[in-house]
Amino acid sequence: MSEVLQLTSLCNRMSLPVLNQPQLVYVLTEILPGALSIQQRMPLNFTLVLDRSGSMAGEKLETLKAAVKNIIQQLDPGDVISIVTFETRTQVLVPAQRALDKPALMRLVDKIEDGGGTNMASGLREGLTQVRQNLSPERISRIVLLTDGEATDKRDDSRQEADRAGVQGVPVIGLGFGDDWNEEFMFDLADRSLSASGSQTGAVDYIPAPDQAVRIFDQVFQSMQIVAQDLQLTMRLVQGVEARKVWQVAPVIRDLGRGVLQGRSVVIPVPQLEKGGVAYLAELMVPPRPEGAVRIAQTDVSYTLPGSSPQREAVDLVLQFTSAPVGQVELNGRVMNIVEKVQAFKLQTRALEDADAGQVGSATQKLRQAVTILLSQGEADLAGQMSREADRLEQGGQMSSEAKKTIKLTSRKTVRLSE
Repeated sequence: MSEVLQLTSLCNRMSLPVLNQPQLVYVLTEILPGALSIQQRMPLNFTLVLDRSGSMAGEKLETLKAAVKNIIQQLDPGDVISIVTFETRTQVLVPAQRALDKPALMRLVDKIEDGGGTNMASGLREGLTQVRQNLSPERISRIVLLTDGEATDKRDDSRQEADRAGVQGVPVIGLGFGDDWNEEFMFDLADRSLSASGSQTGAVDYIPAPDQAVRIFDQVFQSMQIVAQDLQLTMRLVQGVEARKVWQVAPVIRDLGRGVLQGRSVVIPVPQLEKGGVAYLAELMVPPRPEGAVRIAQTDVSYTLPGSSPQREAVDLVLQFTSAPVGQVELNGRVMNIVEKVQAFKLQTRALEDADAGQVGSATQKLRQAVTILLSQGEADLAGQMSREADRLEQGGQMSSEAKKTIKLTSRKTVRLSE
């Protein structure tokens, strides 16, 4: 296996019975950095745009400071950081600079105090100004925007700043703290920052409670650590094999749609590879085959490492057709685990859609089905929350704001490549 990049492709069944009809299989494809590339992440150029309005007072602000200082401690000397705070006024707390004096940076963070309103647009504007000073193809540039409430200035002003970030190729990562922020607005800002850049790396995340701030901030920091760029994953299917659906399953779960299905190939562009890797789950229909080993696909990935020319890795996916009875065919537990997690995610998102459409009975049923899967997966906390929401739906016909945020943001991150 390559020390630069590891490509694996696994089927949910170790073998298939010989039948006279097509059979459905799930294929998990993972791309992970190898021992060499994981040590060579690209330097960062990012700004933290932090809400310090009055609603952030107390435990929220203190845990925010701890989370920011934790990130500062992990920076390399070549990384560039800036920190902008906003309330009624905007302040450049840390002008864009290399992380050479970490104690001084952390002392500045300790000075952050809560203030007035939530004028977000000026914070975004100043954050982009700081990032633009060090834009370079050799650096990973981001804006991390945190808020715990609704913007008190014009939302369109913030949208314009997100559009400008997109033109500059700087994705916005939105972070919502608590339950009173607007996730649709934050998704809009993140999406706008991607539209012009063509990137797929913008995101929105959720800090449900102060004691989770350090962990979530650390996950965001990890997501900015890029070890390879310009990847393209291609799964070439043999004659008769059909791809029906493809999901990204790590670092987040999302449906990739029909655009990645190109004839007998599945083609997935991956602009940047995070240190944690990326994974995809494909549903394939395999036609009848006689007994014996059959190659059903070849998967390859092309990529570029910092300072090197394009490279390529490839693997074959071979299935064994057997005359053994269907019930004796062994399943791959790891792949089936991820199939179930995708199913739980689909049930939760469809339950949210049904609840929004007033279809309470259908939404409740889907939530209870998701609870069963989540419990079998060991996701007790998420299962408990979804169970309470099913009860709430039956009693009042509405989901809580917390549950909507959990389904849109937290439930799609249950897949971890380290499992």
